[in-house]
Amino acid sequence: MKNNLFLQNYQHLQYGIMYNKLVDLGFTSIAWCEKYDSSFFNHAQVDSLLSKDSLNKIETTLRNLERKPAVYFENRQNLSGLVDFLTQQSYKKNWEDSWMFHSGQYLNEDLFNQVRKVGNETSLEEFLKTFDACYQKDDPQNPYGELGDYLDVAKDAWNKHSKSGKIEYFTIYDGKKPVAVSTLTNFAGIGYISNVGSLKGVRGKGFGKIASLYCVKQSVDNGNSEHALATEEGHYPNEFYKRIGFKARFTALGYVKEEK
Repeated sequence: MKNNLFLQNYQHLQYGIMYNKLVDLGFTSIAWCEKYDSSFFNHAQVDSLLSKDSLNKIETTLRNLERKPAVYFENRQNLSGLVDFLTQQSYKKNWEDSWMFHSGQYLNEDLFNQVRKVGNETSLEEFLKTFDACYQKDDPQNPYGELGDYLDVAKDAWNKHSKSGKIEYFTIYDGKKPVAVSTLTNFAGIGYISNVGSLKGVRGKGFGKIASLYCVKQSVDNGNSEHALATEEGHYPNEFYKRIGFKARFTALGYVKEEK
């Protein structure tokens, strides 16, 4: 799957989960999130150079949605002119995703019996409680901080999409104690891995690895051709995933307009 098609499919993968609306302008699709106003969840995804007129349409649409103008695109050579153009229009790089992929091969399944798929309200509540405990502030291995309202988003997403198989939650146990979690979202041949976390008290014992690679195994079983996740270079998760078999294929840039 080409990178631009992957990003297009990823945008639709997140529709109904993180994105509440997708606005098609023909030359771009704009994602809008009702709950969060961060440009990470509210931006135009593009795959070509922009004119002033097309950029103006993006800016007008996002402002009408009460969001900052923001553009997201693959970081590749033939779009380097887009960086120059956006910089001239008072845009600044806000984030850079490192998209990482696993081949789906050579998975050691010896410890996968410690994983349980969330299948009812009771196991969902246990998953959410463990998920919340895995993500705390001032944790050097967690650049994202506390989950806060995201727990409600995660609960709502499971209630909406678990029956169709689009989204799957997994809890990993140490004996009978839940100690780690992960999420797999399936769409258009993509198995997107997210929400991976483990309790501080069990770090270094391989539970995060189990949580991640079980999702890869499940993605393969689901018939997906891509088993992917996004991190940022220079942060602990990026190095962790490299150690367990993921490889960075490309990065994508988020540029946001600096407005007075």
